[in-house]
Amino acid sequence: MAQEPDLSLRQQPLLRYWLATRPAFLAASVVPAVVGAAAAWAQGYALHGWLLAWTLLAVMLVHAGMNVLNDYYDEQNGTDRRNTQRLFPFTGGSRFIQNGVLSAGETLVFGACLLSVAMLIGVGLAWQSGMDLLWIGVAGLLIGWGYSAPPL
Repeated sequence: MAQEPDLSLRQQPLLRYWLATRPAFLAASVVPAVVGAAAAWAQGYALHGWLLAWTLLAVMLVHAGMNVLNDYYDEQNGTDRRNTQRLFPFTGGSRFIQNGVLSAGETLVFGACLLSVAMLIGVGLAWQSGMDLLWIGVAGLLIGWGYSAPPL
């Protein structure tokens, strides 16, 4: 999406929610996960396609959920509203709340749902691969929270 979202997206719920995740930036999480999997495979570790697929889905859901929650919290503290000299989509958030495409409440619930599904997948992956993975997931969520939300 090269332009700011507008109210026409309200007529297309799937597209509206998809674009609210800022999908163009998800590669910033997926590529390192794929590189990590390739490095593990190169070191002789078994690579199970279904575990990698679930891992990549969880990675994308966490990134997308944090993007959405970042928009919510930036709206709450006024950061995105004050950014009048923005370079969309790189500064000033997704503009979904500010432009009336999603309400703040819808944004909060959507972000929480994305993270909830990611956490369920993460628990399943930890159950399958070892509970140490759970701590990596918790660390990732805390780092994302620390970037996106007000201090705990």
